[in-house]
Amino acid sequence: MTSPTDLEVFKKLPLGGIDRRALVGALAKDGLRVATELLAEQRKTLHPMGTKIAEDTAVLILGGSNGITRAVAVQLLFGERAQVYGVHFDSEKMQIGGLHVQAITKAAEAEGLTAKFWNDDAIKPATIEEVVAELKGKVRAVHVINGIAAGAMKRYVEHGPTQVKDLDVAFDPILQVPDFSAPANIRKVGLVDVEVATDADIERTNKYMGSSSLLWAEPLAAAGLLAPGESIVAFCDYDYPPDDPVYAMGPLAGAKKLQREKLVEIRERFGVRTVRICYPPVGTTALGSIPGGSLMFALSAQILKERGQYRDVLGLSVDTMEMFKPSFHESELRLDEAYKATLPEFHARKATLTNADLPGAFSRLYSA
Repeated sequence: MTSPTDLEVFKKLPLGGIDRRALVGALAKDGLRVATELLAEQRKTLHPMGTKIAEDTAVLILGGSNGITRAVAVQLLFGERAQVYGVHFDSEKMQIGGLHVQAITKAAEAEGLTAKFWNDDAIKPATIEEVVAELKGKVRAVHVINGIAAGAMKRYVEHGPTQVKDLDVAFDPILQVPDFSAPANIRKVGLVDVEVATDADIERTNKYMGSSSLLWAEPLAAAGLLAPGESIVAFCDYDYPPDDPVYAMGPLAGAKKLQREKLVEIRERFGVRTVRICYPPVGTTALGSIPGGSLMFALSAQILKERGQYRDVLGLSVDTMEMFKPSFHESELRLDEAYKATLPEFHARKATLTNADLPGAFSRLYSA
Protein backbone atom coordinates (compact mmCIF):
# COMPACT_ATOMS: atom_id res chain seq x y z
CA MET A 1 0.00 0.00 0.00
CA THR A 2 1.19 3.51 -0.82
CA SER A 3 2.02 5.56 2.24
CA PRO A 4 0.41 9.03 2.29
CA THR A 5 3.87 10.46 2.85
CA ASP A 6 4.87 9.19 -0.61
CA LEU A 7 2.35 11.48 -2.26
CA GLU A 8 2.61 15.20 -2.89
CA VAL A 9 -0.07 17.49 -1.48
CA PHE A 10 -1.55 19.67 -4.21
CA LYS A 11 -4.21 22.36 -4.24
CA LYS A 12 -7.38 21.29 -6.00
CA LEU A 13 -8.28 24.23 -8.21
CA PRO A 14 -11.65 24.75 -9.92
CA LEU A 15 -11.61 23.48 -13.51
CA GLY A 16 -8.13 22.12 -13.00
CA GLY A 17 -6.64 25.59 -12.63
CA ILE A 18 -7.62 26.99 -16.05
CA ASP A 19 -6.52 30.61 -16.49
CA ARG A 20 -9.63 32.78 -16.09
CA ARG A 21 -8.79 35.21 -18.87
CA ALA A 22 -8.16 32.36 -21.27
CA LEU A 23 -11.42 30.74 -20.16
CA VAL A 24 -13.46 33.89 -20.83
CA GLY A 25 -11.85 34.31 -24.24
CA ALA A 26 -12.38 30.70 -25.25
CA LEU A 27 -16.04 30.76 -24.25
CA ALA A 28 -16.69 34.02 -26.09
CA LYS A 29 -15.00 32.77 -29.24
CA ASP A 30 -16.04 29.11 -29.41
CA GLY A 31 -18.47 28.34 -26.58
CA LEU A 32 -21.75 28.52 -28.48
CA ARG A 33 -20.33 26.65 -31.45
CA VAL A 34 -19.02 23.83 -29.26
CA ALA A 35 -22.29 23.62 -27.29
CA THR A 36 -24.29 23.52 -30.54
CA GLU A 37 -22.07 20.86 -32.08
CA LEU A 38 -22.21 18.70 -28.96
CA LEU A 39 -26.00 18.87 -28.88
CA ALA A 40 -26.26 17.99 -32.57
CA GLU A 41 -23.98 14.98 -32.10
CA GLN A 42 -25.85 13.75 -29.03
CA ARG A 43 -29.24 14.11 -30.68
CA LYS A 44 -28.23 11.56 -33.32
CA THR A 45 -28.52 8.80 -30.71
CA LEU A 46 -31.80 9.87 -29.07
CA HIS A 47 -35.09 8.02 -29.38
CA PRO A 48 -38.32 7.86 -27.33
CA MET A 49 -38.18 5.67 -24.22
CA GLY A 50 -41.91 5.14 -23.76
CA THR A 51 -42.39 7.63 -20.94
CA LYS A 52 -45.96 8.65 -21.86
CA ILE A 53 -45.53 12.16 -20.40
CA ALA A 54 -48.87 13.91 -20.94
CA GLU A 55 -48.86 16.66 -23.56
CA ASP A 56 -50.43 19.21 -21.19
CA THR A 57 -47.75 18.71 -18.53
CA ALA A 58 -44.18 19.98 -18.26
CA VAL A 59 -40.96 18.91 -16.56
CA LEU A 60 -39.31 21.57 -14.43
CA ILE A 61 -35.59 20.96 -13.95
CA LEU A 62 -33.72 22.80 -11.22
CA GLY A 63 -30.40 22.83 -13.00
CA GLY A 64 -30.50 21.60 -16.57
CA SER A 65 -27.70 23.73 -18.03
CA ASN A 66 -24.79 21.33 -17.54
CA GLY A 67 -23.90 17.85 -16.34
CA ILE A 68 -26.46 15.13 -15.77
CA THR A 69 -29.46 17.46 -15.60
CA ARG A 70 -28.57 19.01 -18.96
CA ALA A 71 -28.48 15.51 -20.45
CA VAL A 72 -31.88 14.74 -18.88
CA ALA A 73 -33.29 17.95 -20.38
CA VAL A 74 -31.96 16.96 -23.81
CA GLN A 75 -33.52 13.49 -23.62
CA LEU A 76 -36.85 14.85 -22.39
CA LEU A 77 -37.01 17.42 -25.17
CA PHE A 78 -35.66 15.65 -28.20
CA GLY A 79 -36.31 12.04 -27.19
CA GLU A 80 -39.64 12.28 -25.37
CA ARG A 81 -40.86 15.55 -26.97
CA ALA A 82 -41.85 16.83 -23.52
CA GLN A 83 -42.15 20.46 -22.46
CA VAL A 84 -39.09 21.44 -20.42
CA TYR A 85 -38.56 24.43 -18.15
CA GLY A 86 -35.36 24.97 -16.23
CA VAL A 87 -33.75 27.20 -13.62
CA HIS A 88 -29.96 27.36 -13.65
CA PHE A 89 -27.44 29.75 -12.12
CA ASP A 90 -24.44 30.45 -14.35
CA SER A 91 -22.01 33.25 -15.06
CA GLU A 92 -22.67 34.23 -18.66
CA LYS A 93 -18.97 35.05 -19.18
CA MET A 94 -17.26 32.24 -17.31
CA GLN A 95 -19.52 29.17 -17.46
CA ILE A 96 -20.66 27.01 -20.35
CA GLY A 97 -24.15 26.48 -18.91
CA GLY A 98 -25.73 29.55 -20.47
CA LEU A 99 -24.37 28.58 -23.89
CA HIS A 100 -25.73 25.05 -23.53
CA VAL A 101 -29.11 26.62 -22.78
CA GLN A 102 -28.89 28.81 -25.90
CA ALA A 103 -28.13 25.78 -28.05
CA ILE A 104 -30.95 23.73 -26.50
CA THR A 105 -33.61 26.43 -26.75
CA LYS A 106 -32.71 27.30 -30.35
CA ALA A 107 -32.86 23.65 -31.43
CA ALA A 108 -36.15 23.17 -29.57
CA GLU A 109 -37.70 26.24 -31.20
CA ALA A 110 -36.71 24.97 -34.63
CA GLU A 111 -38.74 21.82 -33.98
CA GLY A 112 -41.71 23.51 -32.34
CA LEU A 113 -40.81 22.20 -28.90
CA THR A 114 -41.18 24.11 -25.62
CA ALA A 115 -37.96 24.87 -23.75
CA LYS A 116 -37.56 27.87 -21.47
CA PHE A 117 -34.85 28.54 -18.90
CA TRP A 118 -34.26 31.17 -16.22
CA ASN A 119 -30.69 32.03 -15.21
CA ASP A 120 -31.31 32.92 -11.58
CA ASP A 121 -31.01 31.72 -8.00
CA ALA A 122 -33.38 28.74 -7.71
CA ILE A 123 -34.22 29.31 -4.04
CA LYS A 124 -34.95 33.04 -4.37
CA PRO A 125 -38.68 33.62 -3.67
CA ALA A 126 -39.04 36.02 -6.62
CA THR A 127 -37.60 33.44 -9.00
CA ILE A 128 -39.93 30.73 -7.73
CA GLU A 129 -42.92 33.05 -7.99
CA GLU A 130 -42.09 34.05 -11.57
CA VAL A 131 -41.58 30.49 -12.78
CA VAL A 132 -44.72 29.16 -11.08
CA ALA A 133 -46.78 31.98 -12.61
CA GLU A 134 -45.44 31.13 -16.07
CA LEU A 135 -46.20 27.44 -15.63
CA LYS A 136 -49.69 28.05 -14.28
CA GLY A 137 -50.65 29.88 -17.42
CA LYS A 138 -49.39 27.22 -19.78
CA VAL A 139 -49.68 23.68 -18.40
CA ARG A 140 -52.06 21.54 -16.34
CA ALA A 141 -49.45 19.79 -14.19
CA VAL A 142 -45.73 19.73 -13.54
CA HIS A 143 -43.04 17.16 -12.75
CA VAL A 144 -39.95 18.41 -10.90
CA ILE A 145 -36.36 17.14 -11.10
CA ASN A 146 -34.14 18.83 -8.53
CA GLY A 147 -30.51 18.80 -9.61
CA ILE A 148 -29.30 21.74 -7.52
CA ALA A 149 -25.66 21.31 -6.53
CA ALA A 150 -24.44 24.07 -4.21
CA GLY A 151 -22.97 22.29 -1.21
CA ALA A 152 -19.83 22.71 0.86
CA MET A 153 -17.34 19.91 0.12
CA LYS A 154 -16.05 20.06 3.68
CA ARG A 155 -16.29 18.23 7.03
CA TYR A 156 -18.10 18.86 10.28
CA VAL A 157 -15.91 20.34 13.01
CA GLU A 158 -16.16 17.16 15.12
CA HIS A 159 -14.39 15.21 12.37
CA GLY A 160 -11.72 17.85 11.78
CA PRO A 161 -9.77 18.49 8.58
CA THR A 162 -8.20 15.66 6.61
CA GLN A 163 -6.49 14.82 3.32
CA VAL A 164 -7.77 12.52 0.60
CA LYS A 165 -6.20 10.93 -2.44
CA ASP A 166 -7.11 12.55 -5.75
CA LEU A 167 -6.01 13.15 -9.33
CA ASP A 168 -4.79 16.43 -10.72
CA VAL A 169 -6.52 16.50 -14.12
CA ALA A 170 -6.65 19.04 -16.93
CA PHE A 171 -10.13 20.28 -17.85
CA ASP A 172 -11.55 21.03 -21.28
CA PRO A 173 -11.35 24.85 -21.45
CA ILE A 174 -14.74 25.19 -23.13
CA LEU A 175 -16.90 22.27 -21.97
CA GLN A 176 -15.41 22.67 -18.47
CA VAL A 177 -15.30 18.95 -17.70
CA PRO A 178 -12.26 16.84 -16.79
CA ASP A 179 -10.50 15.89 -20.00
CA PHE A 180 -9.53 12.24 -19.97
CA SER A 181 -9.12 12.08 -23.76
CA ALA A 182 -5.31 11.89 -23.57
CA PRO A 183 -2.89 10.34 -21.05
CA ALA A 184 -0.97 13.61 -20.62
CA ASN A 185 -4.06 15.28 -19.13
CA ILE A 186 -3.68 13.24 -15.93
CA ARG A 187 -0.92 15.24 -14.32
CA LYS A 188 -0.42 13.31 -11.11
CA VAL A 189 -1.96 11.48 -8.19
CA GLY A 190 -1.56 13.15 -4.81
CA LEU A 191 -3.35 14.36 -1.70
CA VAL A 192 -5.76 17.28 -1.35
CA ASP A 193 -6.93 19.03 1.79
CA VAL A 194 -10.50 18.80 3.07
CA GLU A 195 -11.35 21.75 5.28
CA VAL A 196 -13.81 22.15 8.15
CA ALA A 197 -17.18 23.70 7.32
CA THR A 198 -18.33 26.95 8.89
CA ASP A 199 -21.86 27.54 10.17
CA ALA A 200 -22.50 29.57 7.00
CA ASP A 201 -21.35 26.65 4.85
CA ILE A 202 -23.73 24.30 6.65
CA GLU A 203 -26.68 26.70 6.42
CA ARG A 204 -26.15 27.30 2.70
CA THR A 205 -25.80 23.59 1.93
CA ASN A 206 -28.99 22.77 3.82
CA LYS A 207 -30.91 25.50 1.99
CA TYR A 208 -29.84 24.51 -1.49
CA MET A 209 -29.45 20.74 -1.22
CA GLY A 210 -31.68 20.01 1.75
CA SER A 211 -34.84 22.10 1.60
CA SER A 212 -35.06 23.29 -2.01
CA SER A 213 -37.50 20.63 -3.24
CA LEU A 214 -40.06 21.67 -0.63
CA LEU A 215 -39.49 25.35 -1.44
CA TRP A 216 -40.79 24.59 -4.94
CA ALA A 217 -43.38 21.96 -4.08
CA GLU A 218 -45.41 24.24 -1.82
CA PRO A 219 -46.08 27.05 -4.34
CA LEU A 220 -46.52 24.56 -7.19
CA ALA A 221 -49.14 22.72 -5.16
CA ALA A 222 -50.84 25.98 -4.17
CA ALA A 223 -51.07 26.83 -7.88
CA GLY A 224 -52.67 23.46 -8.60
CA LEU A 225 -49.70 22.28 -10.64
CA LEU A 226 -48.83 19.18 -8.60
CA ALA A 227 -51.34 16.56 -9.69
CA PRO A 228 -51.91 13.93 -6.96
CA GLY A 229 -50.92 10.46 -8.12
CA GLU A 230 -49.43 11.83 -11.34
CA SER A 231 -46.82 14.51 -10.72
CA ILE A 232 -43.33 13.35 -9.82
CA VAL A 233 -40.96 15.30 -7.57
CA ALA A 234 -37.48 13.83 -7.90
CA PHE A 235 -34.07 14.62 -6.46
CA CYS A 236 -30.70 13.80 -8.05
CA ASP A 237 -28.75 11.99 -5.35
CA TYR A 238 -25.46 10.18 -4.77
CA ASP A 239 -25.47 7.28 -2.34
CA TYR A 240 -22.06 7.67 -0.71
CA PRO A 241 -20.41 4.96 1.40
CA PRO A 242 -20.96 5.52 5.16
CA ASP A 243 -17.23 6.03 5.73
CA ASP A 244 -16.68 8.48 2.88
CA PRO A 245 -14.42 11.17 4.37
CA VAL A 246 -16.11 14.02 2.47
CA TYR A 247 -19.73 13.11 1.73
CA ALA A 248 -20.43 11.18 4.94
CA MET A 249 -18.74 13.50 7.42
CA GLY A 250 -19.87 16.97 6.47
CA PRO A 251 -22.73 19.23 5.36
CA LEU A 252 -23.46 17.11 2.30
CA ALA A 253 -24.51 14.20 4.52
CA GLY A 254 -26.79 16.43 6.57
CA ALA A 255 -28.30 18.04 3.48
CA LYS A 256 -28.92 14.75 1.71
CA LYS A 257 -30.62 13.34 4.79
CA LEU A 258 -32.76 16.48 5.01
CA GLN A 259 -33.65 16.30 1.32
CA ARG A 260 -34.81 12.69 1.70
CA GLU A 261 -36.97 13.72 4.66
CA LYS A 262 -38.46 16.55 2.59
CA LEU A 263 -39.35 14.12 -0.21
CA VAL A 264 -41.35 12.06 2.29
CA GLU A 265 -43.09 15.23 3.48
CA ILE A 266 -43.90 16.24 -0.10
CA ARG A 267 -45.36 12.83 -0.87
CA GLU A 268 -47.51 12.81 2.27
CA ARG A 269 -48.73 16.42 2.03
CA PHE A 270 -49.46 16.65 -1.68
CA GLY A 271 -50.16 13.06 -2.70
CA VAL A 272 -47.58 13.10 -5.49
CA ARG A 273 -44.98 10.53 -6.41
CA THR A 274 -41.45 11.21 -5.19
CA VAL A 275 -38.30 9.60 -6.53
CA ARG A 276 -34.74 9.63 -5.27
CA ILE A 277 -32.53 9.18 -8.38
CA CYS A 278 -29.24 7.59 -7.35
CA TYR A 279 -26.51 8.30 -9.89
CA PRO A 280 -22.92 7.03 -9.97
CA PRO A 281 -20.04 9.53 -10.11
CA VAL A 282 -20.04 11.28 -13.48
CA GLY A 283 -17.37 13.27 -15.30
CA THR A 284 -18.81 16.75 -14.90
CA THR A 285 -17.69 20.23 -13.87
CA ALA A 286 -18.36 19.42 -10.21
CA LEU A 287 -15.33 17.13 -10.08
CA GLY A 288 -13.17 20.24 -10.03
CA SER A 289 -14.37 21.08 -6.53
CA ILE A 290 -15.01 17.70 -4.86
CA PRO A 291 -11.97 16.46 -2.91
CA GLY A 292 -11.29 12.95 -4.17
CA GLY A 293 -13.94 13.32 -6.87
CA SER A 294 -11.70 13.12 -9.92
CA LEU A 295 -10.12 9.90 -8.70
CA MET A 296 -13.49 8.45 -7.69
CA PHE A 297 -14.90 9.04 -11.15
CA ALA A 298 -11.85 8.08 -13.19
CA LEU A 299 -11.02 4.85 -11.39
CA SER A 300 -14.62 3.64 -11.13
CA ALA A 301 -15.15 4.51 -14.82
CA GLN A 302 -12.02 2.54 -15.72
CA ILE A 303 -13.37 -0.53 -13.92
CA LEU A 304 -16.86 -0.12 -15.40
CA LYS A 305 -15.39 0.14 -18.89
CA GLU A 306 -13.34 -3.00 -18.30
CA ARG A 307 -16.58 -4.75 -17.34
CA GLY A 308 -18.56 -3.30 -20.25
CA GLN A 309 -20.93 -1.48 -17.87
CA TYR A 310 -19.97 2.19 -18.19
CA ARG A 311 -22.73 4.76 -18.82
CA ASP A 312 -21.92 8.37 -19.69
CA VAL A 313 -24.24 11.26 -18.81
CA LEU A 314 -26.30 10.79 -21.96
CA GLY A 315 -26.74 7.09 -21.23
CA LEU A 316 -27.72 7.88 -17.65
CA SER A 317 -30.25 10.42 -18.90
CA VAL A 318 -31.86 7.71 -21.00
CA ASP A 319 -31.95 5.44 -17.96
CA THR A 320 -33.57 8.27 -15.95
CA MET A 321 -36.63 8.10 -18.21
CA GLU A 322 -37.61 4.88 -16.43
CA MET A 323 -39.29 6.90 -13.68
CA PHE A 324 -41.73 8.43 -16.18
CA LYS A 325 -42.93 5.09 -17.52
CA PRO A 326 -46.41 3.92 -16.44
CA SER A 327 -44.89 0.73 -15.04
CA PHE A 328 -42.61 2.55 -12.56
CA HIS A 329 -43.97 2.89 -9.02
CA GLU A 330 -40.83 2.96 -6.85
CA SER A 331 -39.55 5.73 -4.59
CA GLU A 332 -35.95 5.16 -5.71
CA LEU A 333 -34.42 4.84 -9.15
CA ARG A 334 -31.11 3.07 -8.70
CA LEU A 335 -28.77 3.84 -11.58
CA ASP A 336 -25.69 3.16 -9.46
CA GLU A 337 -25.80 -0.60 -8.93
CA ALA A 338 -22.97 -1.38 -11.36
CA TYR A 339 -20.90 1.40 -9.80
CA LYS A 340 -21.50 0.14 -6.27
CA ALA A 341 -20.35 -3.32 -7.37
CA THR A 342 -16.99 -1.79 -8.38
CA LEU A 343 -16.24 -0.41 -4.92
CA PRO A 344 -14.21 -3.33 -3.53
CA GLU A 345 -12.00 -3.30 -6.63
CA PHE A 346 -11.94 0.50 -6.63
CA HIS A 347 -10.64 0.70 -3.05
CA ALA A 348 -8.04 -2.00 -3.71
CA ARG A 349 -6.64 -0.14 -6.72
CA LYS A 350 -6.90 3.26 -5.03
CA ALA A 351 -4.84 2.07 -2.04
CA THR A 352 -1.86 1.10 -4.21
CA LEU A 353 -2.11 3.76 -6.93
CA THR A 354 1.07 5.82 -7.37
CA ASN A 355 2.39 8.17 -10.01
CA ALA A 356 4.39 5.26 -11.39
CA ASP A 357 1.08 3.69 -12.43
CA LEU A 358 0.18 6.68 -14.62
CA PRO A 359 -1.03 6.78 -17.29
CA GLY A 360 -1.73 3.05 -17.66
CA ALA A 361 -4.13 2.84 -14.73
CA PHE A 362 -6.72 4.79 -16.75
CA SER A 363 -6.14 3.36 -20.21
CA ARG A 364 -9.84 2.77 -20.95
CA LEU A 365 -10.64 6.46 -20.55
CA TYR A 366 -8.46 7.69 -23.40
CA SER A 367 -9.91 8.31 -26.85
CA ALA A 368 -6.86 6.83 -28.57
